[in-house]
Amino acid sequence: MSSSTRIAFSKRIVLASMLVAALAPAAAQAPEPPAFETLSRQFEAAEARGDYPAALALARRMEEDAAERHTEVLYDLARMYGLTGDRSKVYEYLYRATDAGFWDAKRMREDPAFASLREEDLFQELCRKAWSGGYLAMLERDEREDFQKKDEILQALRLRAGMFVADVGAGSGYFTIPIARAIGPQGKVLATDIRREMLDSIARRLRIENLENVELLLGRSDDPMLPPGKVDLILMVDVYHYIQERTAFGKKLLAGLAPGGRLVVVDYIPKSWEQRPWGPPPQQHLAEETLSADLAAAGFETLERFDFLPEQFFVVYGRAGEPHSRQD
Repeated sequence: MSSSTRIAFSKRIVLASMLVAALAPAAAQAPEPPAFETLSRQFEAAEARGDYPAALALARRMEEDAAERHTEVLYDLARMYGLTGDRSKVYEYLYRATDAGFWDAKRMREDPAFASLREEDLFQELCRKAWSGGYLAMLERDEREDFQKKDEILQALRLRAGMFVADVGAGSGYFTIPIARAIGPQGKVLATDIRREMLDSIARRLRIENLENVELLLGRSDDPMLPPGKVDLILMVDVYHYIQERTAFGKKLLAGLAPGGRLVVVDYIPKSWEQRPWGPPPQQHLAEETLSADLAAAGFETLERFDFLPEQFFVVYGRAGEPHSRQD
């Protein structure tokens, strides 16, 4: 970052801070993060002494500070235009806010400034866009690794070159991307999700990672849409608790499996809000025993289970009565 760029960037942050103070006095009363200018000086010092990991960490904090202030200013401008009756400007700044990372769809829907727009298709579209942005951020948060243990799951999957893997309910591509790397260019990942925004995010990541062995498919809540008898491994992480007709869905999964194929389900161990005040709400929780019974009715049997996840069960299923061999 050149000195002129830093000066210009710092000026924009000072202006953003002034606008936030003027437009959102309640937010101004919240505890302030370290001043951007202080972080900038620390960043320059770390870069000058060649401590690039420290400089990177400081740059990330600078980006978070700047991004939060920037999106709040854009959202508050949309609110002010809403309160003064300028519909076109409302949408202009809501687009800019959501493009910049504003994700509080609930706040948008309930904001009195947008009361006259709530039933408009464009406003609903922007609310969905905000929600998707927040959901993607949640899926990719650093803290997820504390309980998800992605690398250990990938090792337990026993992936091999040339496999055909279906990541059903792929979300942000949290597992899609490393699986695509593991199975190599001769393998294939079919990544499905019922939300186009999720697939768009994966597509962007595939271009960044230069991966060409992933097919994206807009799925359905009642059908995984798998090619018959082709899939070596079906992975469903934090997805099955959303399925309404679990046995019927299971039969469609079974139809997609190749001979000797496996279905892997990772989902949340049921707990109360007091025990785990995050994750899906308790009314959506699915007990492992219930899932296994539903899948047995669909023609599956349990092959193995793993207990290393602190918040989730991890079970491997195969076609009932079919021989399965470990492929370590």
